[in-house]
Amino acid sequence: MNRVYVLLASGFEEVEALTPVDVLRRAGIEVLLVSTTGSPYVQGSHQVVVKTDCFLDDVRVEEAAMLLLPGGLPGATNLAAQEKVKQLIRHFYEADKWLAAICAAPMILGEMLLLEGRKATCYPGFEKHLHGAQCLEEPAVCDGKIITGRGVGAAMAFSLELVRRLIDEARALELKKKMVVA
Repeated sequence: MNRVYVLLASGFEEVEALTPVDVLRRAGIEVLLVSTTGSPYVQGSHQVVVKTDCFLDDVRVEEAAMLLLPGGLPGATNLAAQEKVKQLIRHFYEADKWLAAICAAPMILGEMLLLEGRKATCYPGFEKHLHGAQCLEEPAVCDGKIITGRGVGAAMAFSLELVRRLIDEARALELKKKMVVA
């Protein structure tokens, strides 16, 4: 199944969460926004409030293709502080499902030692958290079933990479053309 869960914690970066949601939905992929706060409304780092579709306890690994972690501060650190979030990440990893993280959020995967021996990218200055990874300065990097993105300016490239991996190159190129992405 091509369902993607996007985890939202207080202080998430709106562009890094909502650009992938928009692009994935345009591609025909079911995307569910997941509140990690206990409230159906989660406020981003720039005071944009988003209504979520479900809560952490509603996430079903067996029904999903991908778990996506947007960055932003304190959003990424709020995600990292929750044991339930880390357990969910571990379940996706062990089930050989896609994991995607952008900006500061790859630090969560790095601190969990899931990036060892892999190529990855993150927001400049967070490389120290990507233990054992080969850090690249690319907008989006895919290694195995893990996709990482650099930051807000890379949100579209990251989103198209998600489509490329979940569907195919042709669909990603079609969307890129329709959305007039340079």
